[in-house]
Amino acid sequence: MAVKLKVTYADGREVTVLASPRAQVMAEQHFSGTPDAKRIEQSYYLAWASLSRSGQEPSDFDTFLDAITDVDEVENEPADPTTGTALSPADSSG
Repeated sequence: MAVKLKVTYADGREVTVLASPRAQVMAEQHFSGTPDAKRIEQSYYLAWASLSRSGQEPSDFDTFLDAITDVDEVENEPADPTTGTALSPADSSG
């Protein structure tokens, strides 16, 4: 289950990252047995773990929380059936 996340930092910087299977498992293990009320924190943790594992975020989780303003799940772009690559917005209009 691929999850793409867009992280918006307080300084206006935006980073899009694909949550790797390892980062997803890290988030599940970190929050195992917790109620659904932790889903927001789990989303932020998944973004941090993905960025951290890919070398894009050197800060620890708490510092990361202070540095961001939002995390959004990004829809995957439709793929070109002939090549399997994502279509650009111009290509997808027809």
